[in-house]
Amino acid sequence: MKLKDKVYLQELREQFLQKIIDEWEVKWQAIFNEFESFELIKNKNSFLEALLADIETCLYQKLNGQSSKYLFSKDFLRRFIYEYGNKDARIQSHSRTGILLYLNYDSWEDFVAKNPIDDSQHININYLNIDESLLPVFLKNQSLLVENQGFIDFQELRPKKNYKKYLWGTLGIIFILSTLYFVFNWWQNRPFSAEDVNKVKFEIIKTVGRVPQAVRIKYDISSLINVRNVEVETGVGKILTATHFEGFSFVSDKKIDTLAQTYFYPGVYQLALLANDKVIKHINHVVYSKPNIWNVWGFGVAYEKDWITNINPAKNYIKDGVFHFNPDELPKEIKDENDLRNTTHALVQDFGVRLDSLEVETRLKNPQNEGGESCYDMQISLFDKKFNSIGAKFTTEGCTDFATLSAGKTYFRILNNKQKNVDLDNFGVNQDEWNVFKLIVKGNTLAVFVNEKLAFKGNFETNETCAGLVDLRIVFKGAGSIDWVKISNSFTNKVVYQTNFDE
Repeated sequence: MKLKDKVYLQELREQFLQKIIDEWEVKWQAIFNEFESFELIKNKNSFLEALLADIETCLYQKLNGQSSKYLFSKDFLRRFIYEYGNKDARIQSHSRTGILLYLNYDSWEDFVAKNPIDDSQHININYLNIDESLLPVFLKNQSLLVENQGFIDFQELRPKKNYKKYLWGTLGIIFILSTLYFVFNWWQNRPFSAEDVNKVKFEIIKTVGRVPQAVRIKYDISSLINVRNVEVETGVGKILTATHFEGFSFVSDKKIDTLAQTYFYPGVYQLALLANDKVIKHINHVVYSKPNIWNVWGFGVAYEKDWITNINPAKNYIKDGVFHFNPDELPKEIKDENDLRNTTHALVQDFGVRLDSLEVETRLKNPQNEGGESCYDMQISLFDKKFNSIGAKFTTEGCTDFATLSAGKTYFRILNNKQKNVDLDNFGVNQDEWNVFKLIVKGNTLAVFVNEKLAFKGNFETNETCAGLVDLRIVFKGAGSIDWVKISNSFTNKVVYQTNFDE
């Protein structure tokens, strides 16, 4: 099989899986429950039989009953879904055509024409994130010193002189080996030139779907010499404890490669390309929500393992004009201070306002009798397309040592900072009641209001020039409630987004 045909077959498989995911709520959810992943489908055999029947029905309708020559077995379907990325699997032309017709293509030629791929490199699939690391290994070389045999029989034995000779000889050899080691180490770890780094390519070359979204990532570092290892941080990971996050990476020994990553949650993901353990380029990729549709999910650590709930568009968490996640969907208990249960309410779209000229106002509460938890309970986070962010975490009264505030690369107060040099005492509120929070950004000035009272005002710096706001998320410790949200331009007062969560 030609290399480019393999690339197209991988594209075909990605679109096939995406179609199943997109139609899951309508076709499969009532039988096989909510979709989390293909691996977690409890009865895979029954699912494959149902999917095969759906494909056969579709082909029968498209071909007016003349579909028998394009049908395939359940075993092929199992291999195509579960094993194709792990093996150099082949696909017969009639099976390929059956998949194409199911995806509403007329033929293989029609599929190729509608999906131009300017990529001749091998594709490594990374759907299942595996925590790996590639560290340089140094081998110690041992040198043996040999006397000059021509003088051994006639050499006078003088212990003091010989000891001195051995000492200086050994020191000389150590010096030479040390010099060689440091020169070699410098050569291995010398920084790449700016000119070579500018030639490096690191880009998103393909996306399929919205949420979840399959993303194809390509890098080309052939302009760099002396590259020992390459690593791509995909912008996802898992929470290990309340203060420890572990990111996932893809490791390769190739200078030109392509990988695929599926993002199951909306947001701004920052991908990093590393060569010789040094970050040389970033990509900021936005996975959008459906327009004006909020997504909510729970995540955290409980029972000594990390957990996260899937996004379920079939469930409606809006009742009587209030957006509130069902606390029954969170783990029932936590064991120690490293365990936590959070919920994220996120809307990811182009809001039509920049991060440095916005006003965000919202009304929140998080009472314990509705699933809320104590101390640092509510956080408002904003991200623009360049991954600049603003985050404010509000606590219950008496717990303001846990309050945090950051904007861009300026951290006014971070968690576990022993020097609480910024007064955030007004970030403590009664979370059993509704509270109104307002963040106003004008240029490089951030002002925070709590129940119409100024709680903080200060200047900040960003790593990048501010861009358009694309990600608004409100995170609760436990399950909180949102009454309404309003976003305006802080200079013109024009409202760009507003919701009262009316059903």
